[in-house]
Amino acid sequence: MNPPNNIALYSAGRVSVADRASNRIQIFEPDGRLVAELKQFGRPSAVVIDKNDIIYVADSQSNPTNNPGFKQGIRIGSAKDGRVTAFISEPCAEVGAPEGVGVDDAGNVYGRLYGEDDRAMVR
Repeated sequence: MNPPNNIALYSAGRVSVADRASNRIQIFEPDGRLVAELKQFGRPSAVVIDKNDIIYVADSQSNPTNNPGFKQGIRIGSAKDGRVTAFISEPCAEVGAPEGVGVDDAGNVYGRLYGEDDRAMVR
């Protein structure tokens, strides 16, 4: 069993767990019952859900070998229905891929980049 990479809570009291090793986000009710698995967000390293139930997921490890069809970056979507509505690609290979993600009340998205020289980016 692999440990979770990140955990986030949202308005319905549900808990989302980033399970990078299995290419999914698991959604649990407060009582621990599994209600959904979201595989459309890549290999989730980090997950944040804002006050409007918008989900932001950092993916620093997808590639053609371990997750065909997915690119590294930050996927944004609905925590309610799991639909991906936006994608922020990694800025460039020299800087690194997003390992962490955050969002402020103004809607600015912050990514912690993984690489030789960890940095933050803002979109």
